[in-house]
Amino acid sequence: MSTTYKTIVVSTKGLRIKGDDTSAELAVAIDEKSNEMYEKGWKLLSITPSLLSEGALIKLMLTFVKELG
Repeated sequence: MSTTYKTIVVSTKGLRIKGDDTSAELAVAIDEKSNEMYEKGWKLLSITPSLLSEGALIKLMLTFVKELG
């Protein structure tokens, strides 16, 4: 049996100003993408912050894993 990985970037939409809290928007994006990938047999393995703008986290990398065979 082998394993494969897939990394996807999720981000907030629209312009941000300094101090914006993007937590709720990113939580929704994580839920939606995780549910979509789970239906295809992928499981969320890790979440890595990838971009800050004016103190607000606006992009995350989601890494998924899938067992093959």
